[in-house]
Amino acid sequence: MKAYFALPLVIAVAAVAAGSAAATAATGKTAVQGTQGFRDEIHRPPEAWKGKPRTGEQVYQYRCKACHAKSTQGAPLPDDDLEWGRRAKQGLDVLVQHAIHGYKQLLMPPRGGCENCSDEEVRRAVMYMLQRSGVLEATRATPQ
Repeated sequence: MKAYFALPLVIAVAAVAAGSAAATAATGKTAVQGTQGFRDEIHRPPEAWKGKPRTGEQVYQYRCKACHAKSTQGAPLPDDDLEWGRRAKQGLDVLVQHAIHGYKQLLMPPRGGCENCSDEEVRRAVMYMLQRSGVLEATRATPQ
């Protein structure tokens, strides 16, 4: 009884393989099974920003506020002078590097999730939040 089911299966597999080989020969590309579009999408680099450089407030509104407007996982709110004051003691350069490269096992994602932001735009966003908290002057004491 098993032989009756095995023969159609073998024929179907051979037909799929032959069709895949024909498609490969016609296009010169190897056929990929599965959802290639999803893989392409998650590995696609972000589109480059084509406008003029964004201000710190624009970057904050675009990406940073997703976490910093609601204190997600410890992200300090822009007006929180105590939390920003504590962080400002590290110096502006350290804060900016954490924002650019990510921090604490990526609780702070690289570039705050703004993959098409330049280093300078990320720096402006950090300075914007420090300015709103009132501790910007504390960070200026460190060399830039």
